[in-house]
Amino acid sequence: MFIGVDDTDSDKGLCTTYLAAVLMKRLEPLGNIRSPPKLIRLNPCARFKTRGNAAVAFELETDRPEEARETALQTVVEFSDLSGENTNPGLVAADKRTPEMKEFYQRAVKEILEICEAKEILDEHGVWYRGFKKGRGLIGALAAIGADLSDHTYELIAYRHKKNWGTPRKIDWDTVWDADRQTYPGTWDTVDSHNRRVVFAPHSSDPVLFGIRGDDIASIKRAFDIIRSEPVERRVLYLTNQGTDAHIIQGEIAGAIDDQSYRLTGRVIEAPRAIDGGHTFFSISDGDCSMACAAFEPTKNFRYIINKLAPGDLVEVYGAVRDGTLNIEKMNILELAELAVLEAPICPSCKRRMESAGKNQGYRCRRCKTKAQDRERKVQPRDLEDGFYEVPPCARRHLSKQLIRMKVPGAHPSR
Repeated sequence: MFIGVDDTDSDKGLCTTYLAAVLMKRLEPLGNIRSPPKLIRLNPCARFKTRGNAAVAFELETDRPEEARETALQTVVEFSDLSGENTNPGLVAADKRTPEMKEFYQRAVKEILEICEAKEILDEHGVWYRGFKKGRGLIGALAAIGADLSDHTYELIAYRHKKNWGTPRKIDWDTVWDADRQTYPGTWDTVDSHNRRVVFAPHSSDPVLFGIRGDDIASIKRAFDIIRSEPVERRVLYLTNQGTDAHIIQGEIAGAIDDQSYRLTGRVIEAPRAIDGGHTFFSISDGDCSMACAAFEPTKNFRYIINKLAPGDLVEVYGAVRDGTLNIEKMNILELAELAVLEAPICPSCKRRMESAGKNQGYRCRRCKTKAQDRERKVQPRDLEDGFYEVPPCARRHLSKQLIRMKVPGAHPSR
């Protein structure tokens, strides 16, 4: 049986991954949990979502399916914050994964889906499910079951004892930096070196103590052993679509719509400009259509790169479209435009710069009396290289693929 759950937490606390961790432990007497469970991030543009828009699914081998479903139902009721305005839990228990479920996942990570679309598939295949309140979590629960990951990463999540929920986390930050130094790039997005931030631990009152992400399980476990913290109640290693760009659609500017994420190519058509709040904007065009692009204040030092762009630069931008503007997650500079200025010519005799001889009268050297008609074209050096750039870890979306994982030439990874 495949069990999926979503939309159980709220801004006040609790956590869908913690609920799943408790549920897997409770189901152990009823069968065998096939690990690792899947932690699936869905469309980051979803307007109705809990904190990280994550759903969880796992596979259970059991000959007591009715008891397993009842245990899952009781656990969802116990560990869901049903008081949350946007908390609408969904629980699904399917006997098999179908092509329709796999396709549903592909859509859920890229599009905005309706609850009725999930229910239609569930009813068509006779799948057992329960929805609470509006039941919006059925979308994520079904998508997590259907997730077929051509690319994947891992996250080891450590959870707090209940008595510590809502209190400041006790973590030895020096050991976190040490763990990053010893395990990067097998682990990543533990710290943000440029902005001197630790980014692997939340600040909310939920049960999560911290999460270590990476590609290499041995490195992840080594980092966990290095880090010193308050006692851990339990820990779970999840297989996940984080850091895979699963949400990105290769598209054209003309077809880009709100609430979806794209990879678009175009030339910069205006110099970047900053507005109050530290947000930076510019626009690109593919010759037929244009699109506004933004690097918002939370992207920190990434804006320094954006500010060096100039009209004529050919770029490939990745990010989500909201209100007609693409919020950049990373950028590939394909071609830098040549910047040139026109200056008064140099006197061939004394090598000094000439002065204007008057309107429409060209230029002259007062010392040598030499004359010239036209200004000289001087190419300006660019304090910018082509290649890939990305937002820092403190601003990274869960799904956005890190440059350290892309292994592309000319990459400029942000630590």
